[in-house]
Amino acid sequence: MSDIFVSVLFSSYNGASRRLRHMLESLMNQGLPHDRWELVAVDNNSNDDTFELLKSYSEKLPITILQQRKPGKSGALNLALDRVKGDLIVFTDDDIRAEPNWLKAIVDCAIAHPGYGVFGGRIVPDWEKEPKGRFIDWIPMGSTFAIVDETQSGPCDPTKVWGPNTIIRRELLGTSVRYREDIGPLPGKIFAMGEDAEIIIRLAANGAKSYRCAEAVVHHWIPASSVTEDWVQKRGERLGYGMPALFPDEVPGGVRLSGVPLPIWIESAQWAFRAAMLYLLPQSKKRFWAIWKYYYMRGYRAGIRRYAPQTLAR
Repeated sequence: MSDIFVSVLFSSYNGASRRLRHMLESLMNQGLPHDRWELVAVDNNSNDDTFELLKSYSEKLPITILQQRKPGKSGALNLALDRVKGDLIVFTDDDIRAEPNWLKAIVDCAIAHPGYGVFGGRIVPDWEKEPKGRFIDWIPMGSTFAIVDETQSGPCDPTKVWGPNTIIRRELLGTSVRYREDIGPLPGKIFAMGEDAEIIIRLAANGAKSYRCAEAVVHHWIPASSVTEDWVQKRGERLGYGMPALFPDEVPGGVRLSGVPLPIWIESAQWAFRAAMLYLLPQSKKRFWAIWKYYYMRGYRAGIRRYAPQTLAR
């Protein structure tokens, strides 16, 4: 087990204009020798200098560069999965900064816990501008910013393993377990969040156990533009849109109106009323959550129509 080889995968859409260089620089400082790991990077239909930036690291990192012209993160990762050589597959994003011992900690954790097939490391916020005020305490940090700052290692719920620091043993994926390409980030329109959670939930249903490796740490960049009530509340719509894809069995059965179960319409109306009543009032936790739930339910209704029409038969 000590000769475990690691494949690190990520896709980038116009990463050159954001944080991609910082991410690559952090990988240059990894304590795991280059002959023990590879980096598979996918330029996902970028229209900036992403491909050229990736190529500039060809002599500095053990990198393989692929191009995927079809937009969509899930399809880009599937392309990368068909090229990997590792025993451990590490999924991450182009806006993280990895601690120097990140990959070594992952390998050590996998060796120490052979009965686990899925591992999740710590994901701590890397704020462009440190948020102030009570608002930051109201935010669902995991679903909003993919933050999992749990300092205790140990077995964990599979739904607590998040995208920028997800590790899966290669044998669990085989040649057929891949990301669903109908969910995940797409440019220019609303998309269903949860492509990383969906594949972990699927593996867990087949018996894979998950373990939190708190020693494996990445810092996830959060731009100042994302730390506003309006941005976070509207992100709830993306979360709601993806939930019927992840958990179709939780969609109520029975009578539907415009493709949406009646109980969902009732709950939506209740949150819309609360949001309207509180909208003009000063900032408060109750106001924030009423508006967030309004957007979440709007996304959930659209997600039912898109992903769970088959529940009509229940």
